[in-house]
Amino acid sequence: MATVDSFFLQPFRTHRKRLVPGQRVLARTKHHALSDGERLGRTAEGVAVVHVVADDETGEVSAIDVLARHGAIPEEFEEQIRAV
Repeated sequence: MATVDSFFLQPFRTHRKRLVPGQRVLARTKHHALSDGERLGRTAEGVAVVHVVADDETGEVSAIDVLARHGAIPEEFEEQIRAV
């Protein structure tokens, strides 16, 4: 069973006084994810940098972690991604 590591940025914006997720941005490496997250955090209302470990063949997620948070992130965000 081979695993694959994926990294993405989840930006957030305010819509009708609520934080809503924007379009996810993929990152090539952990280093790129962290530096891009820091840069995007300067302009977006909030950004979460997420690391996902999944099975290469089935795509089944074995681990998901939030590596960094910048700005405003909804409280329920981590609960929602762990439920996936």
